Amino acid sequence: MTDCDLCGRGIPTVIPVRVFRPRLKFAYPEGVWKGLCETCLDSAEKTYSGINKDEISCRKNKCSLCGKKGRVYPVEVQIPDFSKGVTIKEKNVCSKCLEAVNEAYLRYQKEEIDEEGRIHGHEHEH
Repeated sequence: MTDCDLCGRGIPTVIPVRVFRPRLKFAYPEGVWKGLCETCLDSAEKTYSGINKDEISCRKNKCSLCGKKGRVYPVEVQIPDFSKGVTIKEKNVCSKCLEAVNEAYLRYQKEEIDEEGRIHGHEHEH
């Protein structure tokens, strides 16, 4: 089991997203991997798709994925709560991490389509 790095949900596998942590740039120049659950990946992708690339975020805070301080965008996450089921909260994510999420989202979608094709391809052989 592993935990999603945005909502904390414990799941068997997470979707890897490569982020560049400013404090670790010399130790990990290729970036570090963060893991997101499918719900958080979809939510972050929705935020990425909704931001105007020319518009600068008015929020200044610390990014929940890379830890960099600066301009961030709110990503709505569903945090598991034993008493309420799910609590909706906003996590701050910088534009660089949102771009990384977009790349992971596209890669994940492609893998899902490939996997579906393999499953359906085997059905026709029998």
